Amino acid sequence: MKQISLLLPLRCILLSSLYSLLTLLPCAARLIESERMEEYHRRGHTWPPLPQDYTPNTPGWRSINERRFHQLSLMDNGPGERYQGYVITVHSALTSQNFTEYGWGVTKAPRAVVDKLVQRLQDGLAQQEKTLEHTIMCVETESLAPYFLHNDGMNEEILRELLPLHEAWSGKKLVPNNAYGLRVYRNGTNLNMHLDKSSTHIISSILHVGHGENDEPWPLVIEDFHGNTNEVFLETGDLLFYESSKLMHGRPKKMNGQYYSSLFSHYYPVDWDRQVIENNIHYRIPGDWDVVAKREAGDETEDLLMIETSMKEPQCPDAWCGLKHTKQWYGPAPGYGKVLTGGGKVEILKNIPIEESFDKNPPREDISSSGIVDEL
Repeated sequence: MKQISLLLPLRCILLSSLYSLLTLLPCAARLIESERMEEYHRRGHTWPPLPQDYTPNTPGWRSINERRFHQLSLMDNGPGERYQGYVITVHSALTSQNFTEYGWGVTKAPRAVVDKLVQRLQDGLAQQEKTLEHTIMCVETESLAPYFLHNDGMNEEILRELLPLHEAWSGKKLVPNNAYGLRVYRNGTNLNMHLDKSSTHIISSILHVGHGENDEPWPLVIEDFHGNTNEVFLETGDLLFYESSKLMHGRPKKMNGQYYSSLFSHYYPVDWDRQVIENNIHYRIPGDWDVVAKREAGDETEDLLMIETSMKEPQCPDAWCGLKHTKQWYGPAPGYGKVLTGGGKVEILKNIPIEESFDKNPPREDISSSGIVDEL
């Protein structure tokens, strides 16, 4: 009797294999395949998905995900990896809602927040003994593992300080989950394309703190809801919002430089029911997920390879075919409260704290009585 896990996480997991994860789960957390398919049909699902099944239903979004579903049908790496691929892609393409038009945008972080993070980075890099980050399977490096500069108290403070900006961008009331960092990538590192955790990492941001003065620009690669693959080159103080459990993102190009450091913040909507979200994923996966399709003559679709919960396309340069045709965006961002997003649009965040309010010791005359910016 075939069983599958209902709790496969959408993140770069730290376990050595998918099998290791499955064996750690209690039997009650698994779903019998016949019961899963009974619910699949009860919900009226069909395969392949209809155009209106895609969320959002845009031509570009359908195109990149139809191709990925086709790649999954051809994958012969084993049922565990194939099922994990369906979990990731079904969530991203079909079952998870989107909150913004493009799924990403870049603004400037408050100057006071940036200043204390830059000081933290400089102090950390100056230390003789540095902590290495624990192994994360989607982070690949030739020899130099990332450093990790801990300061949980500062991270928690910044997570709550930046909450109003994330709410203004997403249009949702949010619950702060965690801020992670500072991660300090080093030369020869790449980050495979992946999604973040579907239960808690819904509205997220990358605050770029700093990089080596003579380093080669190192882009974040992120897909968007119109089917574009974007390369975003951040400068110190740039804050990139993104729907991190829905949009594939990573840094598949090898870093060529001394260091590159960021802080990652994650939030989820107050009405986010993580168990419903996870169930919706599993009940949407087709019944023939474990059948390897026969490649038809003339089908030159590149192979898709699962590395734990991340993805690579080994036949393409830098292991990601979307890099053949990208839109490139260069920082610095337009300014605090001004968000550059796909299509070159600059949107204004409304009802956010004025930038001076983030300074813990500001001149009194510089602070308005309300402390709120209605429009910039």
